Amino acid sequence: MIWYKKYSIGLTIWISLGLIPTKAICQKLSTDSLLVKAFATDQLLPILINSAQKLSPQIRRVAGSVALAEANQRINKNVIYSGLSFLSSYYYGTNYSAVSTQNIQNNLTTAQTGFYNIGVGLQIPITNIINRKHLLSSGQSLIEIAEAEKDNSALVVKQEVIRLYQALKLSHRLLFLSRNIRQAAEVNYKMAERDFMQGQITVEQNSRVLDMFNKAKIDYETNLNSFQTGLMLLDAYTGVSFSTLLNQVK
Repeated sequence: MIWYKKYSIGLTIWISLGLIPTKAICQKLSTDSLLVKAFATDQLLPILINSAQKLSPQIRRVAGSVALAEANQRINKNVIYSGLSFLSSYYYGTNYSAVSTQNIQNNLTTAQTGFYNIGVGLQIPITNIINRKHLLSSGQSLIEIAEAEKDNSALVVKQEVIRLYQALKLSHRLLFLSRNIRQAAEVNYKMAERDFMQGQITVEQNSRVLDMFNKAKIDYETNLNSFQTGLMLLDAYTGVSFSTLLNQVK
């Protein structure tokens, strides 16, 4: 490991050379740049909301209620025809008839014939006629209630996506700040260690710097965990990978 010191505005910064692959650095910078741009423009938020609403079991359940209410309304409209009946019958048998001739009067003749009877019957209870208007009105009200519940469910999902998204945005910002603080604290600790080895600072002074460095590391790990948790929660709720969506950022 090769270390050299760079002096800038009174601060001594130790930089390590040759240990971090250039490709990994470029990928990290590219991801960070996409995250910053995505959060600055919020261009991925509508995609996340749309995906979450399609995935939501609550919205799908309420959509089923709307379909059920509409089907019942169609039944209500057709119930008046329940008293309508179609009648048909066929009869086949011997037919007797009287025939008059010049010599013999009233001769009886027989013939085998068939008969068809077709008709339509209608029997509608008076209550069905009286209540038809109220039945249809009740069915329409059920449809409107189901549609309102669907709209409300969509709004609830949208609000939850916004909440998770904003929490992720905040955790990313805090992660960025805590990373800078941790890096600065690490530099101060290394400087303090050097000064302590040279007898320029006391044990107490070195311990304070170490405590600050440890606190900075804890804060960074806490914010990193918060960001990772927020990312997983958003992915699970929306059904899409936020990391994959970053490729769509322009």
